[in-house]
Amino acid sequence: MPMRLAALLSLVLLSPGVVYAHDSHKARASDKSLEVATARANRRVPEGATVTDTSCTEINYVFQTRWRCTVTYSD
Repeated sequence: MPMRLAALLSLVLLSPGVVYAHDSHKARASDKSLEVATARANRRVPEGATVTDTSCTEINYVFQTRWRCTVTYSD
C-alpha cells in the first residue's frame, strides 16, 4: 500500500497539468519587445472571441528587459 501511495504522489507532483488550473479566457505571451509580446498574445485568442482587456508587465532581468502580456477575452 505505501508503494502505491508513493507512486501516486510522485505522479501528481511531476505532472504540472494536474496541479495547475487552466484559465480558458486569457492568452499570455512574452518577448523582448512590448509590441511583439502583445501581438503574440493576441494571436492566441480564439477566432470569433472578443478581446475585453490587454495588460502588459515589464520584467527586468540583470541585463535584459522582457514584457509579459495577458489578453483577456470573452466568447
